[in-house]
Amino acid sequence: MVGLVLSAAAAACSGSGESGPTGTTGSSSGAEDAGVDAPSATTLRLEPAMVSVTVTLGVASPPVAFKAFAKGADGVEKDVTADADWSADPKIATASPDGTAALSGIGGKGSIIASWKGVDAIGAITVKLTGDVFAGGTDATTKQGFDSAASDADPAAAPTIEYPSDGVVLPGNLPPIEAQWSQAADNGAYRVRVSAPEILDVVFYTTARELLFPAEAWAAIASSAADTPLKLTVDGLGGGKVRASAAREMTIAGDTIDDSAIYVWQSSSGTFRVLDIIKGTDVPFPSDSAALQPGQPCSGCHRISRDGKRFSYTFNGGNFEFGSLAYDAKLGMFTSKITPTTGVRGTYATFNPLEAATTPAMLVTLPDNVPQNTAGTVHLDVVDPETNKVLASNLAEAITGIDPAVGHATMMPDWSPSGDSVVFSAFDSNKNFVRLLGDDVVLASIVEMPVSYSKTTNSFTFGAPKVLVKTNDTDPDSGENNILPAISPDGVAVAFTRAAGWWSIKTQVSQINLSGQIGIVRRSDGTTFVLKGASNDPGTTWSNTWPQWAPSVGKRWLWLAYGSERPYGHRLTPQSPENAQCGFVQGQKQCKHLWITAIDREKLAKGTVDPSAAPFFIPGQTLAAQYVSPQWTKAVIAPPQ
Repeated sequence: MVGLVLSAAAAACSGSGESGPTGTTGSSSGAEDAGVDAPSATTLRLEPAMVSVTVTLGVASPPVAFKAFAKGADGVEKDVTADADWSADPKIATASPDGTAALSGIGGKGSIIASWKGVDAIGAITVKLTGDVFAGGTDATTKQGFDSAASDADPAAAPTIEYPSDGVVLPGNLPPIEAQWSQAADNGAYRVRVSAPEILDVVFYTTARELLFPAEAWAAIASSAADTPLKLTVDGLGGGKVRASAAREMTIAGDTIDDSAIYVWQSSSGTFRVLDIIKGTDVPFPSDSAALQPGQPCSGCHRISRDGKRFSYTFNGGNFEFGSLAYDAKLGMFTSKITPTTGVRGTYATFNPLEAATTPAMLVTLPDNVPQNTAGTVHLDVVDPETNKVLASNLAEAITGIDPAVGHATMMPDWSPSGDSVVFSAFDSNKNFVRLLGDDVVLASIVEMPVSYSKTTNSFTFGAPKVLVKTNDTDPDSGENNILPAISPDGVAVAFTRAAGWWSIKTQVSQINLSGQIGIVRRSDGTTFVLKGASNDPGTTWSNTWPQWAPSVGKRWLWLAYGSERPYGHRLTPQSPENAQCGFVQGQKQCKHLWITAIDREKLAKGTVDPSAAPFFIPGQTLAAQYVSPQWTKAVIAPPQ
């Protein structure tokens, strides 16, 4: 097939600077002035101008041969293949001087370009990646069994995909995920297909109810179909019949997650852990602190700086003994700066991201030392993260500017990546006495303030407060409660937890509040999204809390992690054996683990459409453990050996 041919002279006369068409409509074109070396009416075409080929996973494919033909003003055409300069999309193929394209072994659409004396011709290559992958207990006869079986029309006999969720978006460099599905009828073998029109059709065979995609195949799929919706299906085979599941859609993004880790409290073991999402590792938090030993009292109200080099934590649960650490690169661990004592109280800190240019500082939550469920308040202050010395600021005065209807009790701060603002939760501690000042909160709103630093006075100045998300409810047992705000790395939005009623519990004997949803507010206009795609509907009890942004910004996606009791296929449900080993608090039904949702930047920036995709389970977590309060930041610790 010969595509459109455009002479160099015609291109020059048209005044167009655009190159010729690419993709599936690939064609020959002259996109530039031919110059003095080429006749003014020279055209160049490729043969073939468009080619579709199929490659097999893990099998070398023969190269595709192209030829280039030039035609001058005299109408005579000649083969210039050997004299042309050849190039190709490196993802798809590598071009050789003789016009052959060596395929890279993945699927996709690209182009090959021949250049001769200032004239270009572009051909289109479409590569479809196929392959059959056999897990233990299956082989070619398993495939034959599926191919020869009759179709079963009974939907009750078909497997149902349990994980991943429909519409999930995964980072391009995420380790392989595990697909899971239900058992139905007498199915004893399964065919898992991942496909996309024209570019991908890879099939996996297994006898299990789950499939961890092999690393090599997963990498090839991700490379073949970046940002392309993939169709995932699972067929069961039993009694000589094939039973087909409903399809689910998943997308492996071109955006990736790099150089970051989640520092998380593993409440089931009483330790801090470091999850590297891309490496799929879960290692102990390296520290010299005597307080941070396995089995310690609750310390989940920890925070880490945006550069990953400072860490703060609350020790001994409700006593709010406060500690801080800093990373020592020579030792490869975090070393103690503020040692927890009964005389140093605090929780929920956030660090000045501009300390190299200004001064080290920490905005910390300071609770009154009063009995539970009694009068008292909680407030923010600015302190030195190494000495706990109070730094000069007008913060106390600025807090009085918050609308009294919101309340002046302030806690749970986050400092913006740009360093010019902070956000926090605020509530009225005079109306409702929470169980534990500094930890529990009720009927809270999200407030932001600008902040600046003066080198002359060595002080921080906080500007007029602005309420980003205001609760208009008055019933503390069921009213809207907006907590744990976190500013996105591009500064566009603030993620937060929205709970119905007291968080986390009302009194010492109350049931834990499991109603948490994940919300986002756009800072420019206050538009608020409750993430149904990523989170859950009102009335469900998955306890979605502690949203934290990945530090990187992709071309299309941001990534948001949070803790949740969301079921993980059949691997982790209230009925699964692993679930019994977590150690629950009042009313909790399932181990809590960490999930990540992709946030569409375009939808986040404008409009009212939910910007979240279905979430994915972070690989590497221990199912029989419990993970809460993630803090996602740059990774500075040495990789595990």
